[in-house]
Amino acid sequence: MSSSDSIDAPSDIPDQPEHSGTGLDPAIAEAVDGVTNRFGAEGLEQMITYAEKSLATARAALEQLADTPD
Repeated sequence: MSSSDSIDAPSDIPDQPEHSGTGLDPAIAEAVDGVTNRFGAEGLEQMITYAEKSLATARAALEQLADTPD
């Protein structure tokens, strides 16, 4: 691949905020920033909607496990 084929981000895109001091897992920050950079606000809204559904499913599963006798 030649340097002209590079897929590096354009230099005019502002740097993403640092997430290091927040206790946020870097993989989560990378996923959110990646969606934001690739799909913009609309994609981020879709990601949040999907994440809320996934969160509800995970919480229901945990509740079901908590109700199961050992």
